[in-house]
Amino acid sequence: MPIARRPYGGVSAVDRVAARRARLMDATLAIIGEHGVAAVTVDLICSEAQLGKRYFYESFADRDTLLVALADDLYTDIRVAMEVAMPDTGGRRARSEAVVRMLLEVLGRDSRRARLYAESAGHPALGPRRAEAVEEFTGFVCSVVLPPPLLPGETETTKYLACRLLVSGTTDIVVAWLSGEIRATPEEIVRAIVDTGAGA
Repeated sequence: MPIARRPYGGVSAVDRVAARRARLMDATLAIIGEHGVAAVTVDLICSEAQLGKRYFYESFADRDTLLVALADDLYTDIRVAMEVAMPDTGGRRARSEAVVRMLLEVLGRDSRRARLYAESAGHPALGPRRAEAVEEFTGFVCSVVLPPPLLPGETETTKYLACRLLVSGTTDIVVAWLSGEIRATPEEIVRAIVDTGAGA
C-alpha cells in the first residue's frame, strides 16, 4: 500500500510537484529567450530553476520531453485564442483575418515563446511536433475558419490542399518575420495572408 505524501507548509505534495514543474518550464523559456533552443540542457535548466536534477526527472523524462510540453502549451494557447477571436458574423475573409491576427498577437506577447516557435523546425523533437501542429491547424482551418459548404468547383481534396498551403505558408512567413528575415508590419502580414487565402 503506497504511503500518503503529507502536506508540507500547508502545500500538498501534488501542488509542490506542479510548482516545480512550472519553475522548470519557465526556466527553459528563459534560456530559449536568451540563448535559443539549441542551448537548452538539463544542467542549464536546473541551474536556472535552482532545482536539483531529481526534481527535473520527477516531471520530465528528458530535455526533449520538456521542450515538447512547452510547444504543446503554445499550440494550445494559439488554438484557444483563435477560437475565442472567431467572429460570430462574417464570411471566410473575416474569420481568416481573425485567426492570423491572433497568431501574431499571441506570439507578440512573449518573445521567448516566439523564439521557441521560430526555432522548432530544425529541432529533432520539436520539428515533428511542429509538423503535427501544421496538420492540426489545417484541420482547424478547413472545419472552422473555412467551414462547409464547399464553394462552387471546390472539392474536399482541393479545400484540404488550399488549407494546408495556407497554414504552411503562414508558418513560414511568420517565422521569417520573427527572425527579421522579412520586414513588414503585422497589418501587412495579415493583409497578405488573407488576400492569398481569398484567392485560393
